[in-house]
Amino acid sequence: MRAAIVIVVMMLVGLGSSTTAEAQVVAADSTFTAAPSTNAPRKALRRSAILPGWGQITNKQYKKLPFVYAAIGGLAYLAYRNNEDYQLYREAFQYKAWEEQVEAGLVESNPRSSFQGSYEQIVAEFGEVSSRPLETQRNNLRRSRDLSLIGVGLVYGLAMLDAYVSAHLLDFDVGEDLSFRAAPSSGGLRLSAQIRL
Repeated sequence: MRAAIVIVVMMLVGLGSSTTAEAQVVAADSTFTAAPSTNAPRKALRRSAILPGWGQITNKQYKKLPFVYAAIGGLAYLAYRNNEDYQLYREAFQYKAWEEQVEAGLVESNPRSSFQGSYEQIVAEFGEVSSRPLETQRNNLRRSRDLSLIGVGLVYGLAMLDAYVSAHLLDFDVGEDLSFRAAPSSGGLRLSAQIRL
């Protein structure tokens, strides 16, 4: 099987240029090892789905844990902060929009007068603001919050994928039984592979 893969790869590499490819299969004196269990990748995937990073722990790839948790934690914190600001601007916008209706004489009273504190908090920081910029900022904060939550989901999914693929590659043989050599030749590039079975 490995020989067929190497030959196909060498054939694909040689399609666009003048190359000579040769594959050599040599019988080895070593004993045959059984194929890796398909349980390990599934186990890593399940564990990573339950708790991010658990799949990396299963694969004994502890160096990846800080990256997984930093990405998820950073995006989760960003979503939290954007949601807090979104709530503030949403309340301030509702108060100011109704207040403008009252000032124009279209309604008698402001039904969102309980949100006046949110509006005053923004006025204390930026000065008097109309409802239009508040609405724009509210929409921007909602979009940022939603994108941060999507990012958390993507990082979670990538951590699961990484655990699954890494579990498959743990038993990948990169020993002395496989060698690959590329050398220049008179007609272009000469590729040779040696596989010991």
